[in-house]
Amino acid sequence: MVDPDFKPLIELSESAGDVTEIEPAMLREFLNESSLNSQGEKIAIKEVKDYKIKLNNRTINARMYSNSNSKSALIYYHGGGFIFGNIETYDNFCRFIAKESGIKIISIEYRLAPENKFPDAFNDAFDSFNYINKNRENFGIEGKIGVGGDSAGANLAAALCLKCKDIKTEMPAVQLLFYPNLAPDNFSRSFLEYGEGYVITAKMIRHFGNLYSRNMEDFINSYFSPMVSDDLSGLPPAIMITNEYDPLRDPEEAYIKKLRESRVSAVGIRGIGMIHGSATDFEISEAARNIVKMVSRLLPDYL
Repeated sequence: MVDPDFKPLIELSESAGDVTEIEPAMLREFLNESSLNSQGEKIAIKEVKDYKIKLNNRTINARMYSNSNSKSALIYYHGGGFIFGNIETYDNFCRFIAKESGIKIISIEYRLAPENKFPDAFNDAFDSFNYINKNRENFGIEGKIGVGGDSAGANLAAALCLKCKDIKTEMPAVQLLFYPNLAPDNFSRSFLEYGEGYVITAKMIRHFGNLYSRNMEDFINSYFSPMVSDDLSGLPPAIMITNEYDPLRDPEEAYIKKLRESRVSAVGIRGIGMIHGSATDFEISEAARNIVKMVSRLLPDYL
């Protein structure tokens, strides 16, 4: 049974109609505003600091959250189907993780589709990780650095780990993946059974993927679809959170199995009663809040 706390959200999404018919810029504005309005009272933590990260021909925004004297950090990439979301819409969520984990959380604002197609968001994720890793002193980091994200952001976190492996550069210490979109999928059991009626729909998933991609070849690029990678050996440990009523669930859980078969440490947590987007709904669902709290408290073991 779906967590009853999600019932109002599901009803609201159904009343909104087919969002794929809305022009992307207008949809982004609507969804960002909805996300901001759903945030509760700001969670108090010791320090919040904004940064401008200069990367080659562009500058991206970052925000660091600290609630302890930890010298380790998790770089976090927000969700939003590659077309919406930003630092502000994820502010309270990152505060919560920082408070519960005691780890520095660095939120990254990457370029969005459809104005910026693949691999722009991926490049921002990879380059920002390397920038922070090489400029640790600017962020007060002396310990380990991990990467994480939810949905589209978790896709970016998983993909950048693959590139670090491919080019043999220093890798993150851990990859924290909340329900990532890992591969094209039209036929898995979860996609067929939960592609309607649980906020995110099969049509939305395909639509967002088409807005992010340049062509069909992108879908079989391992940095677009990490699941298609032939070799996952040597990747950093993974913590993967999946949702019982999520169309994306089955490929995610197959990825956990594939990691383990490649001798990569992978913790898999299925959120019973949870839907896609559950982590950032921690303010409306006690069960979702407990999952995020549990995962946050696991982080110090890796960092």
